[in-house]
Amino acid sequence: DPAVRHLLKVTIEDAVEASQTFEMLMGDTVEPRKNFINEYAQRVEYLDI
Repeated sequence: DPAVRHLLKVTIEDAVEASQTFEMLMGDTVEPRKNFINEYAQRVEYLDI
């Protein structure tokens, strides 16, 4: 919805971190993803699944 969406320009500096985060969350290795979820699960206020 164009009225509520937010666009964020990704820079080269951000691209490396974004790639690493994407690999952690979507990659084949489960342990880093599990650790991330365990660390940040308590901070979730709204989850749309």
